[in-house]
Amino acid sequence: MKNRFKGVIPPMLTAFDENGNLDIKRTKNIVKFLENKVDALFICGTYGSGPLMNQEEKEKLIEAVSQEVNGKIPIIVMVGSASTKETVEIAKYAEKMGAAAVASVCPYYYAHSEENILGFFSELVNAVNIPVYVYNNPKTVGYPVTPKLLRKLYEIGVRGLKDSSFSSITFYEFVRELGKEDFDFIIGTEALVLPAYALGSRAVISGVANALPEPVSSLLKACEEGDLSKAAELQTFVLGLRDLLHISSAISVAHAILQIRGIDAGYPRKPFKSLTSEEMNELKSRIATFGLTL
Repeated sequence: MKNRFKGVIPPMLTAFDENGNLDIKRTKNIVKFLENKVDALFICGTYGSGPLMNQEEKEKLIEAVSQEVNGKIPIIVMVGSASTKETVEIAKYAEKMGAAAVASVCPYYYAHSEENILGFFSELVNAVNIPVYVYNNPKTVGYPVTPKLLRKLYEIGVRGLKDSSFSSITFYEFVRELGKEDFDFIIGTEALVLPAYALGSRAVISGVANALPEPVSSLLKACEEGDLSKAAELQTFVLGLRDLLHISSAISVAHAILQIRGIDAGYPRKPFKSLTSEEMNELKSRIATFGLTL
């Protein structure tokens, strides 16, 4: 196993204005908030509203984030789409802008054969000189990456996995398949940091870390120090924080928490909506029960 990425990696939010336009200035506010608190950024993913943006918007976002980060921390760009052509073009642009790696979900919407999926990733791998990760997100794509398919993706040059199956058993099966190879395993949820760390993962792409990165970092640090008692306690604490994101859509709640923290992070893009005043009051009340200093 080769851990190319380590630490806490938020799937960074993208800011939009009141009219739903990409808001670069406010997106840079989010970058400034995160860049000294986390170990890398994952952009254009689910929380980053990648599926809600066109290619031009994604390229503007990649450029803006890269300029703001200016090499301080690595950037992983989620380039996946339903189209091989668009996926490859965005990946090439991400590499040009200095991305450390690109990640892609399997091509979605249509029911694809294994041959089509392997062809999609083969073109992506051959188009760039930076590592390509497969992003396993069966809930949104419509079908899962299997250990057998993961082995074949490795054989054509894919060099890592972001797993958002939300199953420690599935993650274990992936590690059992490729854990002895030159391959990086990143857990795609803060809910499974402790078991994933035990299996060799050293990085987490955490939605909670978009707005509350500090507790997730503390959890990972406890794992690194081998303090299992503290790690178990913090894992439970982070699971509680994760529940906050279910007050409304997770993207909208993450924007709201940043607002509470004094960060002008703009608005989510429709059909997502900002929290109502009632939801915002509930969020503030529940945050207070965790004793966090924001």
